[in-house]
Amino acid sequence: MQIRGRKYPLGCPDRPGAGEVHVWVACLENPPRSVEELREALTLEERDRGERYRQPAIRDQFLRTRGLLRVLLGSYLGIRPERVSLTVDVDGKPRLEAGGVKFNVSHSQGVAAFVVAECEVGIDIEMSRDIGSADGLVERFFHPVECQRYFALPQALRSNAFLRAWTCKEAVLKGIGCGARGLDRCEVEVDPRLPPRVIRLPVASGTWSLNCWEPVAGFVGAVAVRSESATQLIRE
Repeated sequence: MQIRGRKYPLGCPDRPGAGEVHVWVACLENPPRSVEELREALTLEERDRGERYRQPAIRDQFLRTRGLLRVLLGSYLGIRPERVSLTVDVDGKPRLEAGGVKFNVSHSQGVAAFVVAECEVGIDIEMSRDIGSADGLVERFFHPVECQRYFALPQALRSNAFLRAWTCKEAVLKGIGCGARGLDRCEVEVDPRLPPRVIRLPVASGTWSLNCWEPVAGFVGAVAVRSESATQLIRE
């Protein structure tokens, strides 16, 4: 399995081939498409949903991410962005209503990341930062084995360990589509010195692999792929 990191498309990208995963990253403060174009790509329901956010930064992040998602999927499908028909599962995982490519999206602090493939995928990005409440979050939301391994790490490694593990868990759960309720039943490799991997899933969902990378400076990202073969990150 190859994961290809790409700049946000200005043309029409080829659909992912067998065993290929496409990852796109975009800056939301200076998006690759005009804000007006992104707004025109949205449905009335999406615009109304975005306008309900009281904080302008959160509102803009939602509207621009959603618009970029529609532009991206429209590029893959060869249709106008506003004609892309989206639906969501019970737990909120977005899908194309008529089927086709699988995708997932994440955004954080002005950066958006998108993953597209023929198989089920999940993605999560987070800004790299020191989280003072990390120990408490681990105790509350991590699997018991993860807790043991986390607190056995040297103090200097715990911040990176928490962010990587959290991002990996989110990517896996978003890929499966079971929502955040599976956080304490999903187990991933906690030690940041070791390769990322899925150890235990909250539900039976096939074989998943993980890949971590730096989407932009100061951020961490994880891509989860349902596949029988290992994944390899390829930066372009």
